[in-house]
Amino acid sequence: MKSNIVFLIIVLGIFSFSCEPKLSAEAIVKKSLEEAHGGKAQWETYKILIYEKTTTLYDRFGKIELEKKQKFYNTLQPKFTSKAIWKIDDEEKRIVFDGEQTFVFINGFQVTDDEKVNVAHKEILGAQYVLWQPYKLLADDVSLKLEGKVTLDDGNEAYKIKATYPESETVWWYYFDVKTFILKENVVKHGATYSQLKNIAQETKTGLRLHKERKSYMIDSTRNQKYLRAHYYYSILELK
Repeated sequence: MKSNIVFLIIVLGIFSFSCEPKLSAEAIVKKSLEEAHGGKAQWETYKILIYEKTTTLYDRFGKIELEKKQKFYNTLQPKFTSKAIWKIDDEEKRIVFDGEQTFVFINGFQVTDDEKVNVAHKEILGAQYVLWQPYKLLADDVSLKLEGKVTLDDGNEAYKIKATYPESETVWWYYFDVKTFILKENVVKHGATYSQLKNIAQETKTGLRLHKERKSYMIDSTRNQKYLRAHYYYSILELK
């Protein structure tokens, strides 16, 4: 009798597992947005975003390379524009993206060096891309692929989604908690280099669960951590 009961439990377990709904990558991102990050409609109501971002960079020995606190002024609609301002060594630095072009200023004087302008352009657009997740995974021209479930360092299971972009060799992986659908972390591959970015804390004031604290680790292709590369703090000052 006991063996029959055990057999029945196993059969029911297999049946329930086989009946588990199979979500696509897009469906997981949508569920994350709707169930854990405020809902798509709410994200699309905002026009102004002002926040502070504090960055600390470390070398492989744990020594601080750079510390900076930037203030970002973003217009989200009808056209995205952004301005970032900060000071380092008594120099005021400013990046301005007007929706088409990026301009760089140091102490009020425009920098015209193409390489520096290109770096600044990537920085200011990258800042918005990182902060405005997971919404950007639905809004941008991106190809998403579900690569199954994995166990994260904290022991929780997560959906692993690969994101690639046209005309870009950078590859992103996003990890969503299988129960809550909260965006837990991501891995990014730049050339031969891999970085793991963990979302340590998310803010709760806006209802969107935007980044509050993140840590970035240099890793290898098998996710073995090498060292802490960066520590980020975000403070949302205005969202309307």
